[in-house]
Amino acid sequence: MKRVVIVGGGAAGINTAQTLAKYLTEADETEVIVLEKNAYFYHVVGAPRAYVDADYTNKMFIPYDNAIPKHATKFVRIVRGVATQVSADTNEVSYHAIGSDDKESETTEKLKFDYLVLATGSTYSVP
Repeated sequence: MKRVVIVGGGAAGINTAQTLAKYLTEADETEVIVLEKNAYFYHVVGAPRAYVDADYTNKMFIPYDNAIPKHATKFVRIVRGVATQVSADTNEVSYHAIGSDDKESETTEKLKFDYLVLATGSTYSVP
């Protein structure tokens, strides 16, 4: 089975996973794993609207479980963790898992990949 690992679940990462989910089936024997530290997707483009519409605030945070189409949950999954190293020699991403208590493990785990997408996003400066 082929494996695609996407590091980062922001706009680019989750869009990549959703696009793969749209075109892949179980018969393709391809697993897609999104490695993301947060439990919720933050819809940053919607932030200005939340300033003027308080009811919109809860729509800005989407649980990652709801971001993947139901038909694709057998081959697309979200793994909560923080990537610590990428090895092109061994095709592995090392990471620290994040538990349900939102704490980062000190134990290093590894994900092997056939294809790697780095979608770590950007950092905004505070004005």
